[in-house]
Amino acid sequence: MPDKREFEPVGHCGGKVIIRIGSDGQGRRGYQLTWTHCRPVPAVMFGIYALPNGIPFCLAELGGIGSHVKAPAVPGGVFEVLIASDREGLFGRCCPRCNGYWRASARGSQFCAYCGLRADALHFLTPGQVSYIEQFCAKMREALSSDVDGEYVVDMDAVADAVGKEAEKPAFYYAEESQQNRFTCDACGELNDILGRFGYCSICGTWNGVQELAGRSIPALRDRIRSGGSCESCVREAVSEFDSLVGAYVKELLRHVRMTSGRKNRLAGRRFHNLEAAAADLTEIFDINIFSGLSAEEVEFAKLMFHRRHVYEHRGGVVDEKYLSDTGDQSVRPGQALHETVDSAHRTVNVVLKMARNVHSGFHEVVPADDEAIAFYKRLSGRAGPASNAAGQ
Repeated sequence: MPDKREFEPVGHCGGKVIIRIGSDGQGRRGYQLTWTHCRPVPAVMFGIYALPNGIPFCLAELGGIGSHVKAPAVPGGVFEVLIASDREGLFGRCCPRCNGYWRASARGSQFCAYCGLRADALHFLTPGQVSYIEQFCAKMREALSSDVDGEYVVDMDAVADAVGKEAEKPAFYYAEESQQNRFTCDACGELNDILGRFGYCSICGTWNGVQELAGRSIPALRDRIRSGGSCESCVREAVSEFDSLVGAYVKELLRHVRMTSGRKNRLAGRRFHNLEAAAADLTEIFDINIFSGLSAEEVEFAKLMFHRRHVYEHRGGVVDEKYLSDTGDQSVRPGQALHETVDSAHRTVNVVLKMARNVHSGFHEVVPADDEAIAFYKRLSGRAGPASNAAGQ
């Protein structure tokens, strides 16, 4: 279910970063960073290198305990900065192109959850994280400029304790914010927390549309059908879900695919409740066959139920001449109220899901997800099968 705690501040996981300043035999001063944590909340960390003035430079590969990672050779040097998660083990992300905000798990984000921009995780830092980096680098400059060796502590426990309180915020303060839809990506297994229903997994770039349909909308409809709910209403909603879903995929295709203004105008803002027209457009413009794998009988049944949805929505479920002309349905007559059975409702849900999966698979042939990230998850989870198929499942 979507996260009900929408838009609430999520505090820092806490902990302390200890900066140890010392000198070697030649009098050269240097530093060592240590992170400690003892709060009963999830805590994850990543590192970056920043220029001494606080500008993020590149990601740092953190080694194991006691290991040494060579810093990049930059005139003037760089500082290593440790950035820890919020108290739920997630990191805020902000897109430099669309300014969208979301949260994601520890593995570095490669995609904007909203516009699909692909970039290094360093480009998705939030304003709060950037401010923290600037303050951390100022602390480093202060410590290194002192003649006294010793320890300097960045207390993130105080930052964590300040969330939601009206008192003056401590140095280094920043917090994340819960969004609306927390989902674990089916393709790569990573957690995302986004605004609204649909978005990209920011780790592997898989669009979550069919996951939302198959994991939430379809099971809810099937439960209603089995429990004696209105089959007519379930048919109408199943087709509406498909209409909305295809519209969302097409919107992303228009964002990513270059095309003539004529084709773009033809698709922008249109609805996809007319199944035959939608199928023709998707095949002609994007080479996406929404009927792939469906039998001729299933295709004809789908067309019929999409016409019936129009009658349910705009004619109160009562047959008119247009419906008879468009469908050739000889099982009903003008003025008759349409009715659905449990079987026809389940068949509608099944065929809608099949077509939605075809749209999803075709979409990711045009807008590829990151097969390497997906394959990494498959190796961890022990799942078999080629990584290239994961986005289409």
